[in-house]
Amino acid sequence: MVLTTCKNEEVTQTEPDNYDVVSIEHDWFNVGYVEPKTYVIEEPESSQGNVSYLLLGNNRAIMFDTGSGENLPVDGYKIKPVMEELTQLPTSLLLSHFHFDHNQNISEFNTIAFPDLPFLRQAVSIDDTYSFTSEDLFIGDYPSQAQVNEWLPVNTDIDLGNRIIQLVSIPGHTDESVAIVDKTNKMAFLGDYLYNGSLFLFDNDDLEPYKESVEYLISSLTPDYKLFGAHGTPQIAYSKLEKLNNFLICIENDVCLPTATTVLGYDVVYYEYEGMEIVVFQ
Repeated sequence: MVLTTCKNEEVTQTEPDNYDVVSIEHDWFNVGYVEPKTYVIEEPESSQGNVSYLLLGNNRAIMFDTGSGENLPVDGYKIKPVMEELTQLPTSLLLSHFHFDHNQNISEFNTIAFPDLPFLRQAVSIDDTYSFTSEDLFIGDYPSQAQVNEWLPVNTDIDLGNRIIQLVSIPGHTDESVAIVDKTNKMAFLGDYLYNGSLFLFDNDDLEPYKESVEYLISSLTPDYKLFGAHGTPQIAYSKLEKLNNFLICIENDVCLPTATTVLGYDVVYYEYEGMEIVVFQ
């Protein structure tokens, strides 16, 4: 199955195979480039240290996350002008997951894509409206709803035009968490599942699916993959994925033991292993 298109939309724009990198300067976003046709959109002044990604094909583009929304708008927009400087291709917004710090500019996108997961399909209304819960957002009450324009298949090739990607369901951080895997170019975008910083889970029961997801990623990816996360320094060493697996085994075997503390007023426990930290809300 290939990437579905929004109703009544005709794909007319194309990017040339001989691609010229777009360089822009912005007072909030730090926009970098990774070959091929991938823009890294950092928010170094954000309280969350967010990183979003714009993946270009020849015919379509995917915006992976949409920023923390902490910057001041320009003509009513916060991230859309940056995206439009980088590409004029039809662009679908895909959230790595639904937390507040990844969706704050969602209203600036005409096409919102969800991963085609059964529990998300069941949660939308008859007109394909999804209502976010407080658990989805974790903090705050925005956005309250989103119109789902596309359902992107999981574990199936999605053709952006001379660029094939796949979505991979990686529950653990949240149930709806997904990664984008570009097998042709050996790149993987992991959202909040793994990044350079403390990792967060929201229930003790999440440790098991978290471990199952890391096992799947290790079985699917090879050490020459470039890995990217949604916070902090964008690129992640592949060895960190292997270390996470060992970390979770350490927790499972009761070798790595939890320490109780509080974060943002919430009771949590945290685990440490060779410089990595996992925080689990109670």
